[in-house]
Amino acid sequence: MRDSLGPGADPRSEGGGLQDVNWDALIRSELDGMRPYEPGLRASEVRERSGRADVLKLSSNEYPDGPFPSALEAAGRVLSRLNRYPDGSCRALRARLAERWGVDERFISVGNGSNELIRLIGQAVLRPGDEVVYAWPSFVVYPTVARLFGAKAVQVPLTAEQRHDLPAMRAAVNERTRVVFLCNPNNPTGTIYTRDEFEAFLVGLPEQVLVVVDEAYFEFVDDADYPDGLRTFDGVRPLVVLRTFSKIYSLAGLRVGYGFMPEPLKRAVDCVREPFNVGSVGQVAAAFSLDDQTEVARRQRENLEQKTYLYSGFDRLGIRYIPSHANFVYVLTERPVEVFESLLSEGVIARDFGTAPALRLTVSAANDTDRVVEAFSRTVARLGSI
Repeated sequence: MRDSLGPGADPRSEGGGLQDVNWDALIRSELDGMRPYEPGLRASEVRERSGRADVLKLSSNEYPDGPFPSALEAAGRVLSRLNRYPDGSCRALRARLAERWGVDERFISVGNGSNELIRLIGQAVLRPGDEVVYAWPSFVVYPTVARLFGAKAVQVPLTAEQRHDLPAMRAAVNERTRVVFLCNPNNPTGTIYTRDEFEAFLVGLPEQVLVVVDEAYFEFVDDADYPDGLRTFDGVRPLVVLRTFSKIYSLAGLRVGYGFMPEPLKRAVDCVREPFNVGSVGQVAAAFSLDDQTEVARRQRENLEQKTYLYSGFDRLGIRYIPSHANFVYVLTERPVEVFESLLSEGVIARDFGTAPALRLTVSAANDTDRVVEAFSRTVARLGSI
């Protein structure tokens, strides 16, 4: 009998029976050059690096408060039943969503975060040689999904004001275009396109083009010109509206997203999604979160207040930024690496984009905002300018 390989054993050694594996031939070529998603530094890492115990993680656009009390109470009631699989079709949650938004539940799909729905849509509709159009910079999952399914990623630069250039995106659409991703508000810039711009974009769009409107941050918007995607959704035209419980509902750790899509697409997504893709705790917590719209309104006000206070600190320090419609701010800097490291030394974790001339900073609670402004003040004093 051949001995099993113990820890540290080399399977290619004599008796192992394996030769060198040609992983380049084994792994799909579409993945060449792709990098795994990097979620940013953990607070524990920064504590070790900075020597500070009070670290603010402001790199992932998480709401500073925990889940709603109603969600926590409801989630606790299902913990003793976790030996059972969750509802594979998310019936109760879809019914709650249908009631909340006035859309028939046959058009509603639930995913392991809206990220999963983006991938599932790509898996359902993209073929090698198709093209995917999206603004850039925007959500990093869009180009990943395009490449994963052999489609060509067509990036359309944002305007000088860091907004979607919808006329340019419309001009980029051709007979090979299969999907257009529109992130509104846009991540990472926090900007929006308007209702008139969106309506003009849709006019005459070829029927083979699926428009996916990603509204992960829509609850934070306070602008009369914002085009709520559901006002355009009719269940017939090739249009999808995606939303999430990760942001204002503080359920990022449970990964629950949802989308409104035509029935044929929903059936296709159901065919390729994993069975039981959303856990029981997440389904229940999300459903009961929808009951407390008073808390949603409070969080909207709090986010706006803290964002306004952050702006005033930046204005006083001469720091440039893009006014945001979300729960984060896009801070402009010609020294992103130095500023990022300086903030880390102050115990503040921002989201960096390599050498791109900007950092993204989550809007947090009142006490945290004071600390952030102070951290930037010390950074300006240390570097002279940012």
